[in-house]
Amino acid sequence: MIRGLYAAASGLQVASEQQEVTAHNLAHISTPGYRARGTITETFDQALGRSQPPTGDLTGARVVGSYHDFRPGPLQQTGHPYDLALVEPDQFFTLAGPNGPLYTRNGTFRLSPQGQILSQGGYPLQGENGPITVPQNTTRLVIASDGSISADGTPTGRLRPVQFADTKQLTAAGPTLYTASPGAGPRPADGRVIQGWREGSNVQPAEAMVQLIIGARYYDAAQRSLRTISESIQLNTRPQSGG
Repeated sequence: MIRGLYAAASGLQVASEQQEVTAHNLAHISTPGYRARGTITETFDQALGRSQPPTGDLTGARVVGSYHDFRPGPLQQTGHPYDLALVEPDQFFTLAGPNGPLYTRNGTFRLSPQGQILSQGGYPLQGENGPITVPQNTTRLVIASDGSISADGTPTGRLRPVQFADTKQLTAAGPTLYTASPGAGPRPADGRVIQGWREGSNVQPAEAMVQLIIGARYYDAAQRSLRTISESIQLNTRPQSGG
């Protein structure tokens, strides 16, 4: 019975963490470049490295990690010259972060008073030769599909997307920002850039709502099991009245 109590409690914890992730995804349905997240769970048999089917002596599960779904989101035309989208789904913009490079699919940029193209969080967009700078008083900025940039017809640099050998090595540094470990294998890529467009979130609202409902039912079932087992233990340990 104690094993059942522990199994129900661990199920309650797993369901709660999965609900938090699903709610986070739903909160970012309209966030440009957002990538849906999910949880990775394992049974306690797996945690101990058992290769045989569960024997029943250990019951329960736990969340051991999370993952990002890097499938592309829908492209949305905005007509804004500082909105950019990458056609290839496995490529990223590079930003100059405070502690090193940051990578993102969020192509919603703006121009600083100093002429730098910045992310919404204020990080400079990186080109082949460092942060991209637009000359003062530029009236027409053109970013070609190969990433080359011209201001009023004068070349000013080139935007070069980055691709990774293993996107599993990316770590979230914000809703749409990532850092990369050395094992991720970042390398420049010849991707296609679209100016005046941005990529939306890849969260599927209907799918996320279904996951939220299923998660709520799992949580409720685990909670009922926990309550039933707890009441049964209390009943069995209650002193019996004498005859």
